[in-house]
Amino acid sequence: MVQFNEKAIREAAYYIWKNGDKKYDCGIDNWNKAIEQLQAQSTANIIKQAQMFGTAKSQNNNIMRAASLLRKVNCR
Repeated sequence: MVQFNEKAIREAAYYIWKNGDKKYDCGIDNWNKAIEQLQAQSTANIIKQAQMFGTAKSQNNNIMRAASLLRKVNCR
């Protein structure tokens, strides 16, 4: 699993809170959503890199390369 520093998670959680309904008792929910968003963003970047740098001629092979990279970093 990709690890993110506390500052990045805190900042993402703040923006989730700011753009949400601003409940005071949902801090842990926002924290977990922030981690999920950061993981999704990291996964998307890995897939994009695999597609850009892949030498495969077909889209299917690029997807398989991306899946292989994701297994290496243990993303969900």
